Amino acid sequence: MPILRMIAFGLLLTLGGCQYVAIQSTQVSALLDVFLPDSNAWSDALWAIEYGGYNTSIQPVTVDSSTIFVNDTDAVSFDGWRITRVSGLNSFTPAWVIQDSGEQRSFIVNGQVVTTHQCAPWLKGGDELGVRFEQQCVGKKAYTNTILVNNQGQIINIEQVVDSSLMVLRLSFNN
Repeated sequence: MPILRMIAFGLLLTLGGCQYVAIQSTQVSALLDVFLPDSNAWSDALWAIEYGGYNTSIQPVTVDSSTIFVNDTDAVSFDGWRITRVSGLNSFTPAWVIQDSGEQRSFIVNGQVVTTHQCAPWLKGGDELGVRFEQQCVGKKAYTNTILVNNQGQIINIEQVVDSSLMVLRLSFNN
Protein backbone atom coordinates (compact mmCIF):
# COMPACT_ATOMS: atom_id res chain seq x y z
CA MET A 1 0.00 0.00 0.00
CA PRO A 2 2.76 2.56 0.76
CA ILE A 3 4.26 1.92 -2.69
CA LEU A 4 0.90 2.59 -4.34
CA ARG A 5 0.56 5.85 -2.37
CA MET A 6 4.07 6.89 -3.40
CA ILE A 7 3.31 6.20 -7.07
CA ALA A 8 0.01 8.13 -6.84
CA PHE A 9 1.79 11.00 -5.08
CA GLY A 10 4.53 11.00 -7.76
CA LEU A 11 1.94 11.02 -10.57
CA LEU A 12 0.05 13.84 -8.85
CA LEU A 13 3.24 15.91 -8.64
CA THR A 14 4.22 15.13 -12.21
CA LEU A 15 0.81 15.81 -13.73
CA GLY A 16 0.25 18.83 -11.50
CA GLY A 17 3.64 20.15 -12.58
CA CYS A 18 2.78 19.65 -16.25
CA GLN A 19 -0.46 21.54 -15.82
CA TYR A 20 1.37 24.36 -14.05
CA VAL A 21 3.99 24.55 -16.79
CA ALA A 22 1.28 24.70 -19.44
CA ILE A 23 -0.42 27.57 -17.63
CA GLN A 24 2.86 29.39 -17.14
CA SER A 25 3.77 28.88 -20.78
CA THR A 26 0.46 30.38 -21.90
CA GLN A 27 0.91 33.32 -19.54
CA VAL A 28 4.47 33.95 -20.69
CA SER A 29 3.40 33.74 -24.34
CA ALA A 30 0.61 36.25 -23.73
CA LEU A 31 2.98 38.64 -21.98
CA LEU A 32 5.53 38.33 -24.77
CA ASP A 33 2.80 39.04 -27.33
CA VAL A 34 1.86 42.21 -25.43
CA PHE A 35 5.39 43.50 -24.81
CA LEU A 36 7.23 42.20 -27.86
CA PRO A 37 5.81 42.54 -31.35
CA ASP A 38 6.30 39.75 -33.88
CA SER A 39 9.83 39.27 -35.16
CA ASN A 40 9.20 41.15 -38.45
CA ALA A 41 7.94 44.28 -36.68
CA TRP A 42 10.75 43.98 -34.13
CA SER A 43 13.43 44.21 -36.83
CA ASP A 44 11.73 47.34 -38.27
CA ALA A 45 12.14 49.50 -35.17
CA LEU A 46 10.99 53.02 -35.98
CA TRP A 47 12.63 54.83 -33.06
CA ALA A 48 16.21 55.44 -31.96
CA ILE A 49 17.49 56.13 -28.49
CA GLU A 50 20.62 58.13 -27.65
CA TYR A 51 22.17 58.58 -24.24
CA GLY A 52 25.78 59.66 -23.88
CA GLY A 53 27.65 57.63 -26.49
CA TYR A 54 25.02 54.87 -26.51
CA ASN A 55 22.78 54.65 -29.63
CA THR A 56 20.38 51.88 -30.62
CA SER A 57 17.01 51.13 -32.20
CA ILE A 58 14.01 50.79 -29.96
CA GLN A 59 10.37 49.76 -30.49
CA PRO A 60 7.40 51.57 -28.88
CA VAL A 61 4.76 49.44 -27.14
CA THR A 62 1.61 50.91 -25.58
CA VAL A 63 0.82 49.60 -22.09
CA ASP A 64 -2.13 51.14 -20.24
CA SER A 65 -1.69 54.92 -20.56
CA SER A 66 2.07 54.82 -21.16
CA THR A 67 4.39 54.01 -24.02
CA ILE A 68 7.35 51.78 -23.27
CA PHE A 69 10.24 51.95 -25.72
CA VAL A 70 11.96 48.55 -25.61
CA ASN A 71 14.55 46.34 -27.23
CA ASP A 72 16.41 43.28 -25.93
CA THR A 73 18.20 45.13 -23.11
CA ASP A 74 16.67 48.60 -22.72
CA ALA A 75 13.32 49.99 -21.57
CA VAL A 76 12.16 53.61 -21.32
CA SER A 77 8.64 54.43 -20.04
CA PHE A 78 6.98 57.63 -21.26
CA ASP A 79 3.62 58.87 -19.95
CA GLY A 80 2.95 61.40 -22.71
CA TRP A 81 4.79 64.27 -20.98
CA ARG A 82 7.77 62.82 -19.20
CA ILE A 83 10.01 59.82 -19.08
CA THR A 84 9.06 57.98 -15.90
CA ARG A 85 11.45 55.00 -15.84
CA VAL A 86 14.72 54.05 -17.51
CA SER A 87 16.53 50.71 -17.43
CA GLY A 88 19.43 49.34 -19.45
CA LEU A 89 21.34 51.78 -21.70
CA ASN A 90 24.63 50.55 -20.16
CA SER A 91 24.01 52.98 -17.27
CA PHE A 92 20.68 52.24 -15.60
CA THR A 93 21.12 49.00 -13.69
CA PRO A 94 19.21 49.08 -11.45
CA ALA A 95 16.48 51.10 -13.12
CA TRP A 96 15.92 54.80 -12.39
CA VAL A 97 12.38 55.96 -11.64
CA ILE A 98 11.38 59.59 -12.19
CA GLN A 99 8.46 60.96 -10.15
CA ASP A 100 6.89 64.41 -10.16
CA SER A 101 5.20 66.02 -7.18
CA GLY A 102 4.15 69.57 -7.89
CA GLU A 103 7.22 71.31 -9.29
CA GLN A 104 9.63 68.77 -7.79
CA ARG A 105 11.03 65.97 -9.95
CA SER A 106 12.68 63.16 -7.97
CA PHE A 107 15.12 60.64 -9.42
CA ILE A 108 14.89 57.36 -7.52
CA VAL A 109 17.06 54.21 -7.50
CA ASN A 110 16.14 51.17 -5.39
CA GLY A 111 13.50 53.23 -3.57
CA GLN A 112 16.01 55.92 -2.54
CA VAL A 113 15.85 59.51 -3.85
CA VAL A 114 19.20 60.25 -5.55
CA THR A 115 18.44 63.87 -6.42
CA THR A 116 15.52 66.27 -6.78
CA HIS A 117 15.12 68.97 -9.45
CA GLN A 118 12.70 71.87 -9.75
CA CYS A 119 10.69 71.88 -12.98
CA ALA A 120 8.31 74.52 -14.34
CA PRO A 121 5.11 73.67 -16.25
CA TRP A 122 5.38 72.74 -19.93
CA LEU A 123 5.16 75.64 -22.40
CA LYS A 124 3.95 75.32 -25.99
CA GLY A 125 5.79 76.97 -28.86
CA GLY A 126 5.95 76.81 -32.64
CA ASP A 127 8.51 74.88 -34.65
CA GLU A 128 9.01 74.49 -38.41
CA LEU A 129 8.09 70.80 -38.06
CA GLY A 130 5.04 71.33 -35.84
CA VAL A 131 4.70 72.14 -32.13
CA ARG A 132 7.52 72.19 -29.60
CA PHE A 133 6.82 71.77 -25.89
CA GLU A 134 9.53 72.90 -23.47
CA GLN A 135 9.97 72.51 -19.75
CA GLN A 136 12.60 74.48 -17.83
CA CYS A 137 14.20 72.61 -14.93
CA VAL A 138 17.01 73.22 -12.46
CA GLY A 139 19.24 70.59 -10.87
CA LYS A 140 22.93 71.37 -10.36
CA LYS A 141 22.33 73.72 -13.29
CA ALA A 142 19.43 74.73 -15.54
CA TYR A 143 18.30 72.55 -18.44
CA THR A 144 15.35 72.20 -20.83
CA ASN A 145 13.26 69.10 -21.51
CA THR A 146 11.56 69.06 -24.94
CA ILE A 147 8.86 67.20 -26.85
CA LEU A 148 8.45 67.81 -30.58
CA VAL A 149 5.09 67.05 -32.21
CA ASN A 150 4.84 67.06 -36.03
CA ASN A 151 2.08 68.69 -38.10
CA GLN A 152 0.10 65.41 -38.04
CA GLY A 153 -0.02 65.49 -34.22
CA GLN A 154 2.53 62.69 -33.69
CA ILE A 155 5.38 62.92 -31.20
CA ILE A 156 8.60 62.64 -33.19
CA ASN A 157 11.28 63.64 -30.68
CA ILE A 158 11.63 63.53 -26.89
CA GLU A 159 14.67 64.97 -25.10
CA GLN A 160 14.74 64.80 -21.31
CA VAL A 161 17.18 64.60 -18.43
CA VAL A 162 16.65 61.26 -16.69
CA ASP A 163 19.31 61.14 -13.96
CA SER A 164 21.53 63.18 -11.67
CA SER A 165 24.27 63.63 -14.33
CA LEU A 166 22.04 66.07 -16.29
CA MET A 167 22.86 64.15 -19.49
CA VAL A 168 19.96 64.24 -21.97
CA LEU A 169 18.23 61.05 -23.14
CA ARG A 170 16.86 61.43 -26.68
CA LEU A 171 14.14 59.34 -28.30
CA SER A 172 13.63 60.12 -31.98
CA PHE A 173 11.23 58.83 -34.60
CA ASN A 174 13.19 57.52 -37.61
CA ASN A 175 10.65 57.78 -40.44
